Amino acid sequence: MQDGYCYLEDCYDILNIYYEEEISIIYPIYYTHIFFKCYLVCCSRVVSRCRAFFERCRLSTIYTGRNDFCRLLHQPYCSKDYRPFFCLGTIFAGIALQPFLSFFTDDIESLKIMMEVFGAIILFAGGLEIPFRNFQKWFVPIATLSLVGVIFTSIGFAFVMFWIMNLIGEFDAAFIPSILILSAALSSTDPTAIIPTLNMLRFKKPELKQIAISESALTDVSGSILTRFLLLALITAPAINKGVFNYFGPLLQKSTYDAFALQIISGIIVGYFGFFLIKKFYYNQERHEESSDPALLLSIPIFTFVLGNVLGGAGFLAAFTSGLLTDAYGAVKKVSHFYESLLNHLIKPFIFIILGALVPLSTLIKLAPIGIGVALIFMFVLRPIVVFISLAPWWMQNIFKLKDLLFLSFIRETGIIAAILLVIAATFDIIQSEFVIAIGMWVILMTLIIEPPFTPWLAKKMEIAEMK
Repeated sequence: MQDGYCYLEDCYDILNIYYEEEISIIYPIYYTHIFFKCYLVCCSRVVSRCRAFFERCRLSTIYTGRNDFCRLLHQPYCSKDYRPFFCLGTIFAGIALQPFLSFFTDDIESLKIMMEVFGAIILFAGGLEIPFRNFQKWFVPIATLSLVGVIFTSIGFAFVMFWIMNLIGEFDAAFIPSILILSAALSSTDPTAIIPTLNMLRFKKPELKQIAISESALTDVSGSILTRFLLLALITAPAINKGVFNYFGPLLQKSTYDAFALQIISGIIVGYFGFFLIKKFYYNQERHEESSDPALLLSIPIFTFVLGNVLGGAGFLAAFTSGLLTDAYGAVKKVSHFYESLLNHLIKPFIFIILGALVPLSTLIKLAPIGIGVALIFMFVLRPIVVFISLAPWWMQNIFKLKDLLFLSFIRETGIIAAILLVIAATFDIIQSEFVIAIGMWVILMTLIIEPPFTPWLAKKMEIAEMK
């Protein structure tokens, strides 16, 4: 009897220890959840006050006849689809929650896998936004701006970073891999950021809107492929200390073209297989069911991404191709709203919170002059040069006018895919993670804050479009 009592007492002690350990794990998660909820409530109050402020500004200028710019400034920020203040708030939430999120950010492999899966879902959703017929019609200028433009942007950004770091005396050979990855990751644009701005405008040439949306989505794919290629090259190739541009040399070799071609072909094939599954399980359901389960549509980008990588292709391209080939009508259109809610309310906040949790606030403040300076050169010098070089043949044929190219130069916000690529790159040992994320964060923030109000105002002044 005594032995049985001792045994039960030992079991009770073990359970106490177990529950204490479990509670010690649950407490940070619980408090993180409560803190984040409170933070979002505060952010929503701030955004609502900002909306009221911009509305008062607009109304106060109606009688002066100068309300155009204020209205342009007001509308993108108050759009339900695009809230740069919310992005800014989630990033600072991640900075504030760094002690609580360390248990998550320290698990590098899990973080990398999660970011890659989220990237595949976002690219699939970007493909759904593009009408395939318009993509076919303007494929050559879109592909030129997305493929050639990404390479030129990467080289140009690397040159700007190299010049600025040397100018302030902070350059070191150890920063070269980080500069290369920054240049590749930030070359992409964010279709989810530009679509709300474009939807505010009524274009005289509707093809400009379609080209901007299609190019931004395809640029995300080409930017992700280039980033992964450079990461692989930096890991496998010996270090080169002669300069930044020596690392871009392999891009001109025939073996590189062959590898890119193999990845593109296999990615397109896998993407078409994903489209076949969607067509089989969704388009055929319309005659039998009025609604469809969104779970299958969510599994398609994950499946194509994994299969594309297993076959040695571009998993991100496979996910994007599946979405591009899928016409959003019928059952697919019904469940596509699920994607909008998933992106805006789960994936995007999570990614920006993790982005903020990976860099100390002191590092962010220290690198602010470099980040802001690079961002301004990136937006107002590098992006326009790349657009004019990439679309020069169509400009000389008078298909695009000067004002069209200027508009396309300033509708190129850097956003969520760049953030994902930066987080993935930060998991590699050869990358100065704090440096990469801090500079990348400043560039993302500057483009998301400056360009949305500036682009519609510029479009109206150049008489390209008018407000709806």
